[in-house]
Amino acid sequence: MIDLVFGGFGMLIRWLFVYKCNSKKMSEAYKLNTIEEGMKNNTAGYLLIPFVVIIGAIINYFVRT
Repeated sequence: MIDLVFGGFGMLIRWLFVYKCNSKKMSEAYKLNTIEEGMKNNTAGYLLIPFVVIIGAIINYFVRT
């Protein structure tokens, strides 16, 4: 379940920034090596969630002061 959530966020980020919203290019990469692309999505999700939490905490700190 956790991998599904992190993988989904990671896939969205990689689709936006790595593949530049080019679904055809992304699908070709998945056809060549599905497992490696899935691991990259999970890793991007694992990095994205803490980054968003830290940025949110910093923004919250400055808004309250």
